[in-house]
Amino acid sequence: MEKDNSKRGRQLLVALVLVPAIFLLVGGIVVMNYAMDRPLLSVPFLEIGAKQEPEEKVKTNVNVTGIDTDAANRLKVANAEIEKLRADNVELTNEVKARQEEVSKLIKERDRLVAELASASAVEEETSDVSRVYEEMSAKQAAAIMNELESPQVANLLKELSPKQQADILGRMDAQQAAVVTQLLQ
Repeated sequence: MEKDNSKRGRQLLVALVLVPAIFLLVGGIVVMNYAMDRPLLSVPFLEIGAKQEPEEKVKTNVNVTGIDTDAANRLKVANAEIEKLRADNVELTNEVKARQEEVSKLIKERDRLVAELASASAVEEETSDVSRVYEEMSAKQAAAIMNELESPQVANLLKELSPKQQADILGRMDAQQAAVVTQLLQ
């Protein structure tokens, strides 16, 4: 029984250790020969034809980066294009910011003009209401009151009245103030 176990142990050793080792050795020799452009089943570290004259060494450029010159040139062109696009992007971003500021200024200006228009409309409406009051008065009464007002106010009020009423009121006003108001009406 011990003999059988010993025999099985040797068979296991051969099967599990020696056979894979032989395969690895042969595989390594084949790979080394292939890598060195030698016949596949030759011994890898022995010189073939040692008596042959040495060949002239041909100088070849070996590219260790793995990138050929054409690819390197394309890479440079692509990088230059990327830098150009980045510069364009910065330029366009600055232009957008400038336009946004311009739009903000225009919006503020629009809001200011809308507010000014609203206040002007309110003043005009108020002037229209006052001018309706003067339409109802006699020319003598209106002239007496307008003599006490400032000339630009009188001109604005008279613009709202009909030409006949304007003539009646100006005819009854102080001559000097009537002359100033007439100039403002033109």
